[in-house]
Amino acid sequence: MNRLLYFVLFVLSISVSASAQTAFPDSVAATQEEARIWAEIRKPYFKTTVDDSMFVINNSEFPFRYDYYTRAELAGLMEQMFFNAREGDVVGPLFLEGYAMLYKVISFDSTYRMKASHVFIKPEGTTKKDTANALKKANKVLKEINKGLAFADAAKKYGQDEVAKNGGDMGWFGEGMMVKEFEQAVMKGKQGDVFVLQTPFGAHVIKITEDKVKEPKGRVKVVPLLKKI
Repeated sequence: MNRLLYFVLFVLSISVSASAQTAFPDSVAATQEEARIWAEIRKPYFKTTVDDSMFVINNSEFPFRYDYYTRAELAGLMEQMFFNAREGDVVGPLFLEGYAMLYKVISFDSTYRMKASHVFIKPEGTTKKDTANALKKANKVLKEINKGLAFADAAKKYGQDEVAKNGGDMGWFGEGMMVKEFEQAVMKGKQGDVFVLQTPFGAHVIKITEDKVKEPKGRVKVVPLLKKI
C-alpha cells in the first residue's frame, strides 16, 4: 500500500456507541459497511486511549507505527482533514486502496518549503567515467551561465528532464520531496546561489530562486488504525 495518500474515494462519519477494546477475532476482509462500523465503533476509544500501541495491536490489521506526512504529500481533502485537526483528534474513517483507515493525530512540527531551478545532466551510462563526464558537462554549463547565459535558456538548451522546457523551474517543494543531497544543498543556500551538485541521479546545475520559508505546522505525526475491506 502506497504511503502517499493522493485521493479519497469517500469519507463517512456517523456516531455509534459501543465498546471497542476487544479486537475482531478473524482477519477475513470485511465488507465496506462492516469496515465502516468497525471504524466508527473504535473511533472514540482510539481518541481517548492512553496506550496507542496496545490499542493498535488489539484492533488493527497492521502493526503499530508512526506515519509522517507533510502538506505537500497530501492532496485536497486529505490535507485539510489532517492539518485542521488538533493533537489527539482521530481522522476518518477514510476508505482508500482497499482499506478502512483511522488516523490519530499525535503532533505537528515545522518544516521548510524551498524553491529552485536546475539543469539536469544525465550520465550516459553507469560507470564512474559516465558520472564524471556528466559532472564535467554540468560545470561547463555553469561557466556559460556565469558568462551571461540566462539560467532558463541553459536549462532549455542542456537540461535532460521534464522541467527543462520550463526553464528548469521546479517550483516550491517541501522537505522529503527531493533526493537528500539536492534538498540539503538548497536548504543550506540562499536566494540567487548557483552551483553544481552531484546526486545519485546525475549532475545538476542548481539555482535557488527563493529563500526557504518555514511552515510552523508543516508536518503531522499520526498513528494509523487499518482494516482490509
